[in-house]
Amino acid sequence: MELAADITAEDMAVFLQEADEQLQSLDENIVRLEKEKENQDLLQEIFRIAHTLKGSSAMLGFRLMTDLAHAMESLLDRVRKKTVPVTTQVADALLHSLDLLLVLKRDLANSTDSHVNVAPVVAELEAASTGQAAPGPAKPAAAAPLALDLNATTKLQLAQASGQKVHLVKVAFNPETSWAAVRCFQVLQTLSLLGEVIDSTPSAADVEAEKVGSQIQALFASELDEETVRKPLTAIFDVVSLEVALYAGDGAAPPEAKPAAAAPEASSLGDAPQAPAQVQAAPQAQTVRIDVERLDRLMNTIGELVIDRTRILQIGKLLESRYKEDELVHALGETSSHVVKVVDDLQEEIMKARMLPIGTVFNGFPRMVRDLAQKVGKQVEFLVSGQDTEIDRTVIERIRDPLVHILRNAVDHGIETPEQRRAAGKPESGTLRLAAYQEHGYILVTVEDDGRGIDPERIRQSAVSKGVITAEAAGRLTESESLDIIFLPGFSTAEKTTEVSGRGVGMDIVKTNIESINGFVQLETKVGKGAKFILRLPLTLATIQSLLFRVGPTVYAVPLIYVLEAVIVQAREISTVQGQEVIRIRQAVAPLLRLRSAFLSRGKDGTGETSVVADAPTVQAATQCQVVVVRLGDRFVGLAVDALMELQEVMAKSLGQYMGQVKGIAGVSILGDGQVVLILDVPSLINTFLANGVRKAGRSGVASA
Repeated sequence: MELAADITAEDMAVFLQEADEQLQSLDENIVRLEKEKENQDLLQEIFRIAHTLKGSSAMLGFRLMTDLAHAMESLLDRVRKKTVPVTTQVADALLHSLDLLLVLKRDLANSTDSHVNVAPVVAELEAASTGQAAPGPAKPAAAAPLALDLNATTKLQLAQASGQKVHLVKVAFNPETSWAAVRCFQVLQTLSLLGEVIDSTPSAADVEAEKVGSQIQALFASELDEETVRKPLTAIFDVVSLEVALYAGDGAAPPEAKPAAAAPEASSLGDAPQAPAQVQAAPQAQTVRIDVERLDRLMNTIGELVIDRTRILQIGKLLESRYKEDELVHALGETSSHVVKVVDDLQEEIMKARMLPIGTVFNGFPRMVRDLAQKVGKQVEFLVSGQDTEIDRTVIERIRDPLVHILRNAVDHGIETPEQRRAAGKPESGTLRLAAYQEHGYILVTVEDDGRGIDPERIRQSAVSKGVITAEAAGRLTESESLDIIFLPGFSTAEKTTEVSGRGVGMDIVKTNIESINGFVQLETKVGKGAKFILRLPLTLATIQSLLFRVGPTVYAVPLIYVLEAVIVQAREISTVQGQEVIRIRQAVAPLLRLRSAFLSRGKDGTGETSVVADAPTVQAATQCQVVVVRLGDRFVGLAVDALMELQEVMAKSLGQYMGQVKGIAGVSILGDGQVVLILDVPSLINTFLANGVRKAGRSGVASA
């Protein structure tokens, strides 16, 4: 890559940091411009960014970026002068240019030679300026089978001798796309980041010269397994089939290798050509870049300090009660109080350092929704609010995929086509809303559409036809229980698989990912009116606001996000239905789980495994018992405990590799007095308990309470 000779590392760092912000702004603003065609301020801002990119890249001597930005600037100038209207063709050309700018910026950051040919995109921009159709590159025949030359054979032998896995990768694209050369380039670039590309057909030189067809084969060596290699390749747009198999030695994949359709659900936020390491929408400011792992280690250290802080405070109070007149004890008390304040402030600042606006996730969705709507021929008005709501970065990382799944399903299955909406008396354009806001110390993220909604009866019929449940069991399900079926792995009501969704993957990932961070998902829907997904999330995973209680000699903590209320239940208020104890909570009947029985029961194999057993022997209270009512979505369970203690913020720790996974227990913490606290895994607890209850009721032939 040829750059100006006088460019320093500091100059390059400044350029890349500014380019990140500018390219993210382009992504958001170009999508807005397509809707706000007469917004001259917005148009001026896009023009300014393109002009700035052209000038700064020219100073670096990076001609490819300069030429592309110049072509964008020329088109935007015509739009500014109103000689060219804002059309879908103009927006497409600008977005395709943005995609290549992202690739060029990535290559510049990695100091790698960029083999991107910007000429087709420049031609598309020029065609948009005149309203003509963009010329597409010639499409030669499909890729021929790999025939290894001497150099490639040597690389193959060296890779095999070093113990690396050699994969044959075959990727086929939509034959109607005019971006085959770019797609092939993306495949080779993605593979080069994961290992070594031994050979490919077409070759890298042919890809650069645009001598490509609608597929590419590559022989690829790395230490990664097939699934790890496959995942980033599915993020490439226009992929219709993908094969990754161990190389059989003759240029053909083993017989057992089966092609896998590209999974858009695993894709990145944009459905356009992207660099494997996608630019994030983080706000730019006066910042110092810190390794995420270092920040996590610092947070763990603060957690230990918080435990010691509480311990010091308790010891200080104990000494003051015993030696009230001792000056040294008094001085120790003042010092410990100051230490407590400093540690509290330090913990708060570290927590703030981990917080990011949820807009870092939201900002990429308008482009994704726009591209998906165009692909499936629908009109969608996408409204976003609450981008400034702050949440822990680890939570942000875990909600990206669930939101992608929900939004894709809303566009593909939820919102109807313009013709269907007209027939239903609705506006041709559907509305999709994404919002985030804080409520009672938690974050609520909602995705709502005004489409066809989800029919519980159709879900029940589909579940019966697929053997998920019996017809008898389906008839006993409530509407809420019927809707919960869509969260089962592999379940889908789609009649056919599309490029966007309908493979039976996605909603189970939504539930699993959200519950893994102590959150839960609620679904509200009305047939013909739309559907609303509500994600209730903790602000942070570093500390957990919890209710402490005691069962026998053990102290437990239940995250407050699941707690509905704590009540005292009289013995006469406990009923038994189908062998299961139940209580009435706010006009609803909820099963009662006695934790003493659940956690003290032994496994069926006699190993003493801690587990949740629905039909464990109950321990009847003499007159009353204390109950913590927990909820997971629309399901409620009463947890009978021995004694309620207090509300406290705990630092969650894993059980460790020696303990492994214990059903119903998510982790541990340590109180100020050194006592170990077990943190309940409420989703696992409720799901296991209710599932056992259903099986028990099934044996008796009667529905469970």
